[in-house]
Amino acid sequence: MTEILTEPVSAPNVWRGDELAGAGHWIVRFTEEDFADFEQALAFASKKHVRDVTEIRAEDFPLPKFQERIDDIVNRLEHGPGLVLLRGLPIYDRFTEDEATVIYWGIGRHMGNLVPQNRKGDLVGHIRDLGRRGPYERAYATNEGLGFHTDSTDFVGLMCLRPALYGGESFVASSGLLYNFVVGEHPEYLPILNKNFPTDWRSEEPPGSPGWYLEPLYSSFGGALSATVRTGRAMSAMRFPEVPRLTADEVSCFMYFDSLAKRPGVALGMQLQTGDLQFLNNFVTVHDRTAFVDDAADPARQRHLLRLWVSRPGTGRPLCPEYAAWRNGYPT
Repeated sequence: MTEILTEPVSAPNVWRGDELAGAGHWIVRFTEEDFADFEQALAFASKKHVRDVTEIRAEDFPLPKFQERIDDIVNRLEHGPGLVLLRGLPIYDRFTEDEATVIYWGIGRHMGNLVPQNRKGDLVGHIRDLGRRGPYERAYATNEGLGFHTDSTDFVGLMCLRPALYGGESFVASSGLLYNFVVGEHPEYLPILNKNFPTDWRSEEPPGSPGWYLEPLYSSFGGALSATVRTGRAMSAMRFPEVPRLTADEVSCFMYFDSLAKRPGVALGMQLQTGDLQFLNNFVTVHDRTAFVDDAADPARQRHLLRLWVSRPGTGRPLCPEYAAWRNGYPT
């Protein structure tokens, strides 16, 4: 049953970035034992002669020793702070880019189902500047800052192949902490945060869709507070004539809410380096990326990340129907 929480939430996923930064327990460093496990799994997978990395199943990439670490990572994402940074995969030194992609995919397959991230059905997303600028395009294919938001299924993973020349810093904040700010400062906005708003598909609507769908920013369901934050899409959905105009209070709420994660000390910042794997629980964190600049003359300084969407329909947190629908990924 959906209800509007009017009291502050308290959980391991409610944290301040300045406090988490000093703790450092959200960083997991790869070990030599991990690399040995990956090499054995790569050798095993190669015997399957699969044509594409997305054909590799969990059983095709056995990780008998690393599996314990995967279980710990999933536990941190589901029941801890909701973010983990795996640091130090030796891409280009020990593993080729293709091998690193298989390792990344294999880890993801052991975490849950890997689901489509766009209308084309991409299971491995390439995050780099493709110059696709426009008010109704998905901004990950540009070098622009994204603003705090969430992706659309349980976990989102990013593996850094190459950083930019400069910029592209990643920021993560607790959506539970943001909710607590609203409870304490503007409780009159709580019904707005829990209201179903028309949300823009941003030119990736499935066949037959009017170009928008309904979704709340927050939902308390099954004893868990979850968030799917896309205020920009709720604003741009008004480009469709049949979508009701946002009220002055709703616009004020969005503007106030969008400012919360930008407060000093609220978000945790990190610069993803080659060989870093970042995993976030979309329903308890919001994330952002600053604008970046590539080196046009040096491909090694042109930002390129790989993205996975990890869905956990059987074991993930309880979700309202609007959020649970995304556990199959983008409709294709």
